Amino acid sequence: MSEQFNVGVVGANGAVGKAIIEILEERDFAIDKLTAIDVDVSDDATALFKSKQIAIKEAKDVDWSSLHIAFFCKDDEVSLKFAPLAADAGVAIIDSTNAFNERPEIPMVIPHINGDAIGDFRNANIIVSPAASVVQLWTVLKPIYDNVGINRINLMSHHSVSSAGDLGIKELARQCGQLLNGLGVEDNPFASQLAFNILPVVGIELENGSTDIEEAVVVQSIKLTGDSSLLINSTAVMTPVFYGMGQSVNVEMSQPADVDQVREWFDAVEQIEIDGEHVPTQIDDATGTDFVHVGRLRADNSHPHGVNFWSVTDNVRTSSALNCVKIAETLVRDFY
Repeated sequence: MSEQFNVGVVGANGAVGKAIIEILEERDFAIDKLTAIDVDVSDDATALFKSKQIAIKEAKDVDWSSLHIAFFCKDDEVSLKFAPLAADAGVAIIDSTNAFNERPEIPMVIPHINGDAIGDFRNANIIVSPAASVVQLWTVLKPIYDNVGINRINLMSHHSVSSAGDLGIKELARQCGQLLNGLGVEDNPFASQLAFNILPVVGIELENGSTDIEEAVVVQSIKLTGDSSLLINSTAVMTPVFYGMGQSVNVEMSQPADVDQVREWFDAVEQIEIDGEHVPTQIDDATGTDFVHVGRLRADNSHPHGVNFWSVTDNVRTSSALNCVKIAETLVRDFY
């Protein structure tokens, strides 16, 4: 890339925003000027980029026409308010919220799965990076889907508190400190105690009994694959872990395939680390790496075409921030 780009990161104060800035530097993205952006910014708020502290700008004060590319990773409300303004100014938006899930003309992209879809970004000057759980899930499911097809997916996503952003991270640390010092948990912003507990509801409960987080997996999977016949049973729980996501997956394949074949398909995917006897965990294997780690691959003895596996990845770095940066890299290389 010989051209240099002016890049904005909206949500620069948050966990994903900080990770995007870090990865942009690590991967030497062609940046002329980086603008760190957020809402409700204090006067002394800064972001670290290339060993320099950059003042974080208020989104309402940004001249969007000065940017070429902008990452939006704050929340749906901020994306809905400011991303269209930036898009109208000609900025290429990469959005990691759920704000534009229902817009069929806006491409949803995991570059190693459907990178060609980035070519449709000029429909609205917006590209959606799917939820971290969807990036993790389909990185592993795609080779099965391509080789033998999939009839049904049963998914249990074990979210770390970082899926709730800085609020979750700070709240778990606070509660752990209080409880370990013999104090109770007061003023808890979550439905139940986070520390040393598992919360069976993640997100907002819908009329059908699912949550918006669980429903997003279904909606985004169908949009990503273009396959409306997919049957997905999705459950999300919150675990008292700071970073990483674990997924327990059961797949009912359309055609028979044995475990050795599935392992070969996983081995052929650059983004997957397939473990043998070792069972990967968030802390020991996923945190800070760029891979989806897969273990406990085994036959489902209750179904003739079924397989089970366990996967972990760094939900903030790998399946959120890195996917966004890879979209930007593909965009400027092939479509800008």
